[in-house]
Amino acid sequence: MKQLLIVGARGWGREVYAAAIKTKAYLDGEYSIKGFLDSKSDAFEGLRGDYPPIICSPEDYEIQENDIFFIAMGEPKWRKHYAQIIEEKGGRFLTIICQGASITPTASIGEGSFVSGWSCISDNVHLGKHAIVHVFCNLGHDVKIGDFSTIEAYSFLGGYSEVGECSIMHVRSTLIRHKKIGDYVEVGSGSVVMRNVKDGLHVFGNPAKRIDY
Repeated sequence: MKQLLIVGARGWGREVYAAAIKTKAYLDGEYSIKGFLDSKSDAFEGLRGDYPPIICSPEDYEIQENDIFFIAMGEPKWRKHYAQIIEEKGGRFLTIICQGASITPTASIGEGSFVSGWSCISDNVHLGKHAIVHVFCNLGHDVKIGDFSTIEAYSFLGGYSEVGECSIMHVRSTLIRHKKIGDYVEVGSGSVVMRNVKDGLHVFGNPAKRIDY
């Protein structure tokens, strides 16, 4: 049996744990939860709940046989950073598909990614490695999501739209069909992206426009 280590014991790490123990793979005995890897050993202090142990930092952990990992970092740049650390140690990653997610068989989901329940992933969608699709998202046909990107709750992506690497579409944002946002882009909550967005920009509004902060 594989033993899951969740890299990150903060808010998103705890949400990943809560989701992981409800997945079909966990309930079918495909993996157990070994614990968390985090430099903050007291991350659970003062919280309600009985969590698996925080073993040590990701940098200090020595990979054991049957270990498998999930990088629970909310920020894409840190997700990429810690995925590289674990990958260089020879680690492999778990893909978490929550019950209630609607995923067309033609879709491809990359290693280490997370798909929440009540999300809808349509025909020939490509989700890269270590990407996150939160609750109640709708990804239309032929959408492409780059590695380490995050699609937050209630967001919509029209057919043939694309999201680059390490980008975030915040809550209730929309990317209309055939449009593309680049790498390291941040789309503000409730925004409607109607034009292509270049790498590294922050956009907000309806229609979404560049902002600096």
